[in-house]
Amino acid sequence: MHFDEKMEPDIQEVLDTSALLEITEFEVFRIAYHSWYGRTEKDAVLEPFFTDYMFNEVVPFWVRHFTHRILKLDHERRLDPREFGIEPRNYSSSMAAKGLRYLLIAVLWLATLVVLAHFAARLWQQGECYFPPCY
Repeated sequence: MHFDEKMEPDIQEVLDTSALLEITEFEVFRIAYHSWYGRTEKDAVLEPFFTDYMFNEVVPFWVRHFTHRILKLDHERRLDPREFGIEPRNYSSSMAAKGLRYLLIAVLWLATLVVLAHFAARLWQQGECYFPPCY
């Protein structure tokens, strides 16, 4: 996975790890810290490291080590997010139904807008062309 070809490799690896584990970049930092130091810290301890990462593109050595480990496990097809305390998301049928409902609403709105635009164009058509292409 590559999000941006001009990106620093360390940043790319953090993003790839985040995508593979389906967690935020901040969670990557949290789990990497726990993996390296053996303890969980409050957000206030991790925020300076994460801020430096976000604004200065500095990846701490313990995050780099963790991302290399995750990418290696993925390459070997041995990556199991549960080993790092990440439970897979279970999508219920009600969530799928809700998503389908939102999709249907969006399609209906789009169809309504197209029909309204068609009628508006016919109403305003008086031999003059307002919108290109004009034939």
